[in-house]
Amino acid sequence: MPKVTVMPLGAAVDVEDGESVFHAAVAAGYTWPTVCGGEGSCRTCYMRVLEGVDSFEGPDEWEQEGLEDLPRAAEQNLRLACQALVRGDATVRRPGVRPPPSG
Repeated sequence: MPKVTVMPLGAAVDVEDGESVFHAAVAAGYTWPTVCGGEGSCRTCYMRVLEGVDSFEGPDEWEQEGLEDLPRAAEQNLRLACQALVRGDATVRRPGVRPPPSG
């Protein structure tokens, strides 16, 4: 099972092959900044891929349209966390991700 490390939190999230980073993180109890709840329409969930750029499927048309709204997305390795489907281990940066509540 691929593992995506989310910085600066340092959280390692197990992601099913072909699942999005956002949906795996939310299923594990993390809070990921978003407005649309993972539908890909708000563009708020974007993340920067630090390592493992090739560990993601290429963006589909919907994600590509969203990335075009983000300045310099391609050169900064930005992806929409709710749309980026994982195929291997990676490290991403997304400030604002919060761990599951302790309890």
